[in-house]
Amino acid sequence: MMAIFYSSEGNPEVWQTRPGGYYTPEEWAALHPPPAPTLEELRESKMAEMQSSFNRRVSGFITITGGHVMQFDVSDSLKMQGAITLMETTGQTEGYLTQADDTTVYNVPLATMKAVLVEMLAAYAQCHARKQELRAQINAAQNVEELSAIQITWPV
Repeated sequence: MMAIFYSSEGNPEVWQTRPGGYYTPEEWAALHPPPAPTLEELRESKMAEMQSSFNRRVSGFITITGGHVMQFDVSDSLKMQGAITLMETTGQTEGYLTQADDTTVYNVPLATMKAVLVEMLAAYAQCHARKQELRAQINAAQNVEELSAIQITWPV
């Protein structure tokens, strides 16, 4: 049976039996581990981790005044703003809220809907501000230890 062995220069070659001075793939890998990632590669990885975490957080939900559980990403806020604009334009004084679990609360006063929108926007703004803080910390890290110490957390 033919097998792959590595020469001392790192060339993989196929041999029936292992020649002297050649290494198995496992031995070669143990003797030549991949290089440790650079600080810049680790920084890019941390940025991607932060962005992914941010996206998950803002596509989640918050509990706001009155106990309503609302999603608060940009799309949700735009939908709420659109509903408020429609109500104001058509003279409606009550609307409805669709909560994060897809349940609907009816007969919600326009003023309450506006207050809900403000809380949704504020939650998103807080997360966005934290994202910018994290971005600055990641960019400012001078070594792996400083980069590893950065905790990706969200205010809401």
